[in-house]
Formats: sequence, structure tokens, C-alpha cells
Amino acid sequence: MNFQDPLVSVLMTAYNRQQFIAEAIESVLASTYQNWELIIVDDGSKDDTVAVTKSYAEKDNRIHVYVNEKNLGDYPNRNKAAFYANGKYLKYLDSDDLIMKER
Repeated sequence: MNFQDPLVSVLMTAYNRQQFIAEAIESVLASTYQNWELIIVDDGSKDDTVAVTKSYAEKDNRIHVYVNEKNLGDYPNRNKAAFYANGKYLKYLDSDDLIMKER
């Protein structure tokens, strides 16, 4: 990793995405660009989304998981994810989507 590369904050919001989110996280981990942080903000999921995301955060300190006390809805939750970001650049990635390896 070139530490002169700017930090990119990858922002992922989630609500009941247990069956998709691991693959989305794996796509970030597989990225050729490595100076990133992954901010995941769960919006009160009723399934095991939080458990899945926290298992990844335990393995990689670039992954940060936040859980809302109450459901905010899509756009307020995206704004909250941006609030936690430390990067020079922001990249939104939906929790049921994949990032291309060289993105």
C-alpha cells in the first residue's frame, strides 16, 4: 500500500441485508486500492446483518460498524454514514452491490 494514496471512505448502509452484505464486504476487501475505510451503518436490521458485519470488523480494523438505535430511513442513514467518514473521498456502496476490483 502506498501511504501517500488518499484515504477513501467506503460508505455502506444496511437494513436486513444478511444474505448479501458479506459478498459486498468481500468485494471491498478484494479491491486493489487498499487505503480505505469501510463505514457500515445498520438501520435497525431484524436479521443477522449486524452479526455478519461485526465478524468482518473483528478481522480488519479498517471496517467500522455502527448500529442506529432507531430506523432512520435510507437517506438520513446515508448522511449518518458520511458523518463517520474520515477519508478525503467518499464512495457509497449499497449493501447488496459489489465494487469492481480496480475501482
